[in-house]
Amino acid sequence: MRHPELREILVPRDNEARRSVEDFLAARGLADAPARTVTLLTCVDGLVFDRLVNGGTVPAEEVRRLVEAALR
Repeated sequence: MRHPELREILVPRDNEARRSVEDFLAARGLADAPARTVTLLTCVDGLVFDRLVNGGTVPAEEVRRLVEAALR
């Protein structure tokens, strides 16, 4: 990592939101829900970060597509 000082704020945390996403994916039968949770949340974080840097909002449709991809 080029900026190790950012690791603390960028590393996925075990918190209520993460557990909710993991429970959501597990309830849909995904055996690897913990790994897919990290992937999904990383993608959503990237999408939000992109909009913060480049401007604009995060349309619900883009988040829906990320969730659908995680369910495949």
